[in-house]
Amino acid sequence: MFPLSRVMQRRLVAASAAAALSLFPLTATAAGGTDVDALWNQPQGVSVNSAFYVVQVWWDGLTRTVQHDAAQRGLDELAEANADLLNAYTLLQQQRADAGAQPVPVIDPLLTSVYNFVTGANAKAPVGSLFNWANQSLLKLERRGSTNEIVASLLRDYRSKQAAADHDLRPSAGSDLATLWSANAERESAFLLEVKSVTTDSDGLMAALNDADQSTRALAAKQNGNAYGKSNGNAGKGSAPTPPANGQSKKKP
Repeated sequence: MFPLSRVMQRRLVAASAAAALSLFPLTATAAGGTDVDALWNQPQGVSVNSAFYVVQVWWDGLTRTVQHDAAQRGLDELAEANADLLNAYTLLQQQRADAGAQPVPVIDPLLTSVYNFVTGANAKAPVGSLFNWANQSLLKLERRGSTNEIVASLLRDYRSKQAAADHDLRPSAGSDLATLWSANAERESAFLLEVKSVTTDSDGLMAALNDADQSTRALAAKQNGNAYGKSNGNAGKGSAPTPPANGQSKKKP
């Protein structure tokens, strides 16, 4: 085998580095150049109703642990808290639509067309249903079997990440970080209303949503003096991100 030229070696190294970086989700930029939009537009990750979501949670916690910049760690925690709200909304919306098992591309259409032609049945997603059953079985082992249980855990995680960000950021009154926190809290409060709009009393989530809203407002008031309380009447008026129509929104990715 002929040795690679130096130019080819450099290209292979650059391509390998780019591929490796693409495996890690992008994080919000460091404190001086971050705007609130960056905290709501993160890379997508594993679907929150997947049994493998716990692996992503573990990985996110590991990357935060090794992050030495407390401000960047706090911004990541705020972004992940926002993702929890987006995921909660998406799951509840999907529950209302009751879409059922999703067909596996290519495989399910081919199998169902042959199966239905032979049997006269009307199977829609046999392979997708099998995968859905396996995933639900694993979710039950994780004690996250139902949509309401997953949403409840997301709301707990949301408050936990907010508290962690409060500890790591520690913005002084009037600073850029305090302004960022206040703007993000307004969006969170407004988006919590969107989550409530797809929640019913039978879900048993209203108390958790109210607690999340109260903790959001309390932390915002703490971080920015009483500024957030004075602007409370404007929270939610045109400031919330557009809810995802369908699909998952975890770290957008």
